[in-house]
Amino acid sequence: MLIPLAIAMQVVSSFLFASGAILQSLGVKSTFDPNGRASSNKLTIAGLLRLFKIPKWLLGLLFVFTGAAIHLIALSFAPVTVVQPVGILAVPWSVLLAAKIHKHQLTPKLWASVGITVLGVVGFTIFSSLYASDVEQPQFMPMLISFIVVCVICAALSMVALKAPAWAKAMVWSSVGAIFYGLASGLMKAAMELIKHPDVHWLQWEFVATVLMMLACYGLGVWMIQQGYASGPAEITVGTMTTVDPFVAVLFGLIVLGEGAKMGPLPAIAMAAFGALAVYGVMRLSKDHPDAIEERAKHEAEVAAALAEPPLD
Repeated sequence: MLIPLAIAMQVVSSFLFASGAILQSLGVKSTFDPNGRASSNKLTIAGLLRLFKIPKWLLGLLFVFTGAAIHLIALSFAPVTVVQPVGILAVPWSVLLAAKIHKHQLTPKLWASVGITVLGVVGFTIFSSLYASDVEQPQFMPMLISFIVVCVICAALSMVALKAPAWAKAMVWSSVGAIFYGLASGLMKAAMELIKHPDVHWLQWEFVATVLMMLACYGLGVWMIQQGYASGPAEITVGTMTTVDPFVAVLFGLIVLGEGAKMGPLPAIAMAAFGALAVYGVMRLSKDHPDAIEERAKHEAEVAAALAEPPLD
């Protein structure tokens, strides 16, 4: 009974997240030149602080926090490998909401990209939930190693984001934030499992360190996700987050928390294949989105104008 309830709660959480993401994206973009190229936008610390004065951004933040609270309760009812991937529903929610706000035409290509992404994550979810087992007693050292590895990967991806082509910037920035968020969800589940143990108390250093790593991941994730909102459409950020976030959280659950103890090589291969399909769907969504097409058209017009200028004597 608890697992269906957890899934239903995560459906509500996904809608709140999509709504909050759209509102936050609108708030972030209101601080930049509306006629400029979104891919060249870069949010500064001062710009981030200004967001706290924008009502629509704050409302979006409230929606995201409410969704996160529901998500946290759902995690207490079911394994992270079951709950986390249901958040992919935020992708179609965000596409529909953004189309309503921006009057975008929902092309077959766009829906195909959304469909591929959802199919990939649903397939990934089926295999992860079928073979998920109960969480073992979390060990601190594997959690610390996973935190260090994620920080190194995210630092490298941040450098890639600075050099990425226009259509990919939002996706790469959002991937960095989503990796941090996914690890944060896994660490949250680990902290919940730790505190259940009779020998662990609230002030024990393993529990405190796990919570601090979780908070650091959320803080860094927020920063990177706002960069994603600044440099591209909200749907791209939502699509990237709801694909990468569950993958990282599920891998953490399977490897670090021991939820994959009963999983053999074939289910692992199937999960990898569906995961690759979902990533392909997000890449298609990034390239086929109306804003990305408009961005490429602006770039081509700028290049053509520069070539048409007569050479200086």
